[in-house]
Amino acid sequence: MGRMDSLANIPAITFLCEQYRIRPDKRSGQNFLVDEQALRAVVDAADLSSDDVVVEIGPGFGTLTTELAKRAARVVAIEMDRRLILPLKKLAKIQPNITILEGDVFKIWPGISREIPDGKYKLVSNLPYNITSLVLRRFLEEMPRPSRMVVMVQQEVAERVTAQPGHFSLLTLAVQLYASPEIIMPVGRKCFWPEPDVDSAVLKIGNIGSDADGILKKLGPDGLKRFWQIARIGFAARRKQLHNNIASGLRLPDQEVRKKLEKYGLKPMVRAQELSVLDWAELAKLF
Repeated sequence: MGRMDSLANIPAITFLCEQYRIRPDKRSGQNFLVDEQALRAVVDAADLSSDDVVVEIGPGFGTLTTELAKRAARVVAIEMDRRLILPLKKLAKIQPNITILEGDVFKIWPGISREIPDGKYKLVSNLPYNITSLVLRRFLEEMPRPSRMVVMVQQEVAERVTAQPGHFSLLTLAVQLYASPEIIMPVGRKCFWPEPDVDSAVLKIGNIGSDADGILKKLGPDGLKRFWQIARIGFAARRKQLHNNIASGLRLPDQEVRKKLEKYGLKPMVRAQELSVLDWAELAKLF
């Protein structure tokens, strides 16, 4: 069992579910964190100061929210499940630096984001499984971006995001083009209630928007559009060799595509998952 003032334990969460007559919705990835060590890992990785503004998506009963509010200047918690708004509002009365917003984050974020400058907040969340990839892409690709993201995600997603060339996917590209991801710690399925069918991990994403390799600067807005066009085409059929996908997607003669790839130094048998972020940026120029 966790500390007396923490909700990161099964008795506290099941009591609240009974009190508010809530049955967790597993289809939407509603699994409450009930492990103190994992909770501390998320908060510590966020490296909060008393000046920080934190955005949290899917706060549940406020297990993580409470800990974030002890360290940050302000926590904006966005919850879609109407059943959880009452207990969250009660929490906000106790900790006045917590703001509770009800709704779909993708619908209400444009209104909220106008008040937050780029790079002036941190995104810290135990993310609902069904929106993880969309959250990562939206908050990295669009302004205002967080200075850091610390999120609890499925272990499989964390491994995809931090993959090396040879195991790349579109999601890997989407994160590593804009930032530096790392897995802080694995979190087993028994650390949640109800227990999900998969294990999780604490994922930290830093250096957001730093463009350390200068790739975004070199690409520019038009080059970035070509980058994503060629990447989507390249990953369209993962089992196919890259030249086949590009020739088909861009309607170019296969021999022409092969020559361009070989000129860049890629083998004819190469597949999309073997290329690095820099490789994809170069392909955006080649084609």
